[in-house]
Amino acid sequence: MDRFRVEVISQTPNPQQVIYAALHQDYTENFVFDDRDSWPSDAECGEIIVKRLLAGDRGHYGPLEHPQIIFNCGYFPHSVMQQARTHRVGVSFDVQCLAADTAITFVNCEGSAGKNLSKTIGELYDLWTNGEKAIRSRSIRGRNGEPPGEYRRDCKQRIRKMRLRVLNEQTGLFEVGHIKDVMCSGIQPVYKVTLEDGKTLECTTNHRLFTASGWQTMKDAVGLTTASDGNVVSIAKNSYVMCNGLSVTDDRLYTDKSWLEAQIAKGLTIKEIAGLSACSIATVKVWIDKFELSLKCSSPHYLDNHKPWNYDPNALYRNKAWLVEQLNQGMHANEIATLANCSIDAVKKWIYAYGLSLNKRKPGRDEPWNKGKGGYQLNLSEESRQRRIENAKIYTQRGAESNFWKGGTSTDRELIGAWTRQIAPQVHKKFDFICQKCAVRGGVLHAHHLIPVFADKSLAYDFDNLVTFCKECHEYIHQNNLELEFAKAYSPILEPENWQVKPKQKGRKLRSHPVKVKSVEYVGEQMTYDLEVDGEWHNFVANGLVVHNSLRYTGNQFLDAATGKKDIEDIFYLRPVDYYTDREGKKYYYSPEQRQQDLQWCLEAAKRYKIDFDGGMSEEHARGKLPFDYRQHFVVSFNLRSFLHFADLRNKKNAQLEIQKLCEMMWPHFENWAPDIAKWYTATRLGKARLAP
Repeated sequence: MDRFRVEVISQTPNPQQVIYAALHQDYTENFVFDDRDSWPSDAECGEIIVKRLLAGDRGHYGPLEHPQIIFNCGYFPHSVMQQARTHRVGVSFDVQCLAADTAITFVNCEGSAGKNLSKTIGELYDLWTNGEKAIRSRSIRGRNGEPPGEYRRDCKQRIRKMRLRVLNEQTGLFEVGHIKDVMCSGIQPVYKVTLEDGKTLECTTNHRLFTASGWQTMKDAVGLTTASDGNVVSIAKNSYVMCNGLSVTDDRLYTDKSWLEAQIAKGLTIKEIAGLSACSIATVKVWIDKFELSLKCSSPHYLDNHKPWNYDPNALYRNKAWLVEQLNQGMHANEIATLANCSIDAVKKWIYAYGLSLNKRKPGRDEPWNKGKGGYQLNLSEESRQRRIENAKIYTQRGAESNFWKGGTSTDRELIGAWTRQIAPQVHKKFDFICQKCAVRGGVLHAHHLIPVFADKSLAYDFDNLVTFCKECHEYIHQNNLELEFAKAYSPILEPENWQVKPKQKGRKLRSHPVKVKSVEYVGEQMTYDLEVDGEWHNFVANGLVVHNSLRYTGNQFLDAATGKKDIEDIFYLRPVDYYTDREGKKYYYSPEQRQQDLQWCLEAAKRYKIDFDGGMSEEHARGKLPFDYRQHFVVSFNLRSFLHFADLRNKKNAQLEIQKLCEMMWPHFENWAPDIAKWYTATRLGKARLAP
């Protein structure tokens, strides 16, 4: 523990005066800023705070949240930071943070992203912490005593299943990952990074960006120099950040900007461009807007001085006074049109042009049109009724000959699927509702084409080509392309001929591409958040930029330990030789021999890390085999209230020894910062675990 270190990076000046101002504003009609010259001194403010706010546990502790102190903690074991994160009320770790409105990219099952799939990191944190808002309100008291009213349901599991776009750092292609945790990192100084293509990202200076030179903090990537007030002084480096996402092999013509420009220059209409691209008009519009292009207007049908054949400048419907007179008489648009000898649309046009309002009729009728009118009924014998039905089958026009035929709107695949579902009950009855693969009877059954449609379309409507599958077997056969093997083993009625290869859907793989950083500007202190990503690749796409998730630390220190450049105890933490107690209060002795064996084990782990790293394994993968308590540095910020809460939780006898030491090393800095509040806390709460307000 002799290597542990805690220093203050910055702190709010005169914190007790700040609390006094907030406290005083709650109880006065005056604007307290105007009286700042007459405020008590910081020491006098401390006495007032203790007497009026803290003594007696009055419960009004909001003013304590205004002052902030930021510590730099070094050489602590990883477990200390993990424990502190567990109780991170108002605590911010300097391990990469993003502003609340940063959009996180999710994808659908086909790997495509869209606006409906995007969520801001602030929204994710709200859903992760508070749950999603339920559609219905709770009308009675819940099973756990929840009161009636609006409530929110836990949705962490659903968020974990959402497909997060991540970058395979080896291939440069985007893949799918999943969220492990969403965390609030507290209020921190935030900077806006702007790229040359217009993309922006608001993040802290220490957030890691994936650049053309690899992972770098934003500050190091651009060579950022800032003033004491946070404003940007200069940017010393040209940096290129990897962004999302260009198609690797994309045969879609409309995604090529130069091709679109060429077609527009030829004077083609959007419909003609869509025809050449084999896509919809809406798709072409999207890409034209994306590339900020504009279509040339086609030549007008009429000359500029052309007038319609029925143009009459003296027409009644052009006279505003006459229109007002008719409307005041309660006339409707059709009645006015009859008087003016024009169309209803012409009347509406001029009424709206003059800013007038139509007289609207009440919807519906006062009485049904057929009220009091009797219907008719055919008094047919059963023989006549049956003959009528048979004649209808013979003489009614069906299919393309029907008067209602629209040319057919369903594709062949949809028609085959509809027929298969319709005939499925007969197929299942034929096989006695037994799955022809797993031999289990009942359950959710599907009708399966023994010889698939893609292999022989002529058998698509052949009843004898259908067999019964359970849902699980049906999905397994198609997902693993086992149609051929099953058909041969099953001995179908019709042997498959000229078996074709099953066509594969065209996948769109996206690759990252570098974009130059244009500018960086300071936007002030904001609430910040971060994600922890599960899986091999610990990154995600934020506002189109590839950024790293939290809790990632450099592996250079392990390489230095393996090669002897650094002392193994500078890298890994082991408790000193001494007597300790476990959670049940039993004492044990951590001997010098045992500690030396553990140090040797740490050294072997570092050497193994170097072997894996040199062999091409990623840092994240190799680091998973290391002892948990490697040392690390971090920056942590508290407001005054959250620091007292943290001290209640961790500055007590039954807390982990190392985190007790962290609190002990922070406390002298806190005493110098807010002496009167520290004195009150020491006398009334320190070590009592009462939990701060």
